[in-house]
Amino acid sequence: MARTLLQIVNQAQAELGLPQSSTIIGNSDPTTVQLLAFAQTEVELLNQRHTWTALQTEYNLIVSPPTITTGDVSEDSAIITNIPDTSSLVAEYYTVSALGAPVAARILSVDSSSQVTMTMECTGSAVGTPVTFSQDTYPEPTDFSRFINKTWYDRTNRWQLVGPDSPQQDQFQRSGIVALGPRRHFRQLGMLSNNYRIWPPPSEIVQPLQLVFEYISRYNVFLAGSRAAPSFTWTNDTDTPILDDRAIIMGIKWRFWAQKGLNYAKMEKDYDDYCDRLAARDGAAPTLGLVRVYSPFLLTSNNVQDSNFPGQGATQ
Repeated sequence: MARTLLQIVNQAQAELGLPQSSTIIGNSDPTTVQLLAFAQTEVELLNQRHTWTALQTEYNLIVSPPTITTGDVSEDSAIITNIPDTSSLVAEYYTVSALGAPVAARILSVDSSSQVTMTMECTGSAVGTPVTFSQDTYPEPTDFSRFINKTWYDRTNRWQLVGPDSPQQDQFQRSGIVALGPRRHFRQLGMLSNNYRIWPPPSEIVQPLQLVFEYISRYNVFLAGSRAAPSFTWTNDTDTPILDDRAIIMGIKWRFWAQKGLNYAKMEKDYDDYCDRLAARDGAAPTLGLVRVYSPFLLTSNNVQDSNFPGQGATQ
């Protein structure tokens, strides 16, 4: 069972030869305030040190079906009028597909219940032309810190997403001659958290499109020790850390010693060695043989093609 915030700070105080505090949160004693600040610094930086299994989280994204409607477009104008209903549309989240609308056109603003303005101008005019609004941008989880690489999958089609695309690759697809391919791409664009963008936009969905990825949570503590209430910051004396409490104690100690201008080198080295040991055994590891490795005779991700299995001309 992990120590509480009060127990962590008290343990650090005892090991540093400092008087122990009866409370931490709300305590006005300068030393206690400083130790609390180091406790917060420590959980934040310890979070960034390794892809800790305790912070690994799966996120399932159900992609919204497109809004297929009608509207009036005009040449050299970015405005679409006479849309029956715009209540479900959100600026910057949706792409626009309509007569004369460039491939990269998006909703710049929702002007009224029947009108939107695009980011680009149309190259033609039409009245009551079909218009498709596709949501391609989604919020990431509120506790998102960073991706775990190679975990991005399209579970509906059972293939790995391509990406994260670079800005250059993304612009090549949206602005170049070749816009579409057989696979779905993704990237992060702009500030968190509404910056998870997929390509091509889901303009036609005959079944729910379900995407998934894994990430490291930025939440560092359980409020009052409850797993149902994770948080980024310490809030109560009874909060418990998600990561190792001994590492936090050691981190508080050397940071406090360093701030006071004392010789903290041995404390920091012991802390680094301890954290390295934690990371080395976190989540276990596969056993690696030293003998020659032969190709597996069973189906694995290394020998299954993306589609058309078992292949053209194969006998069923």
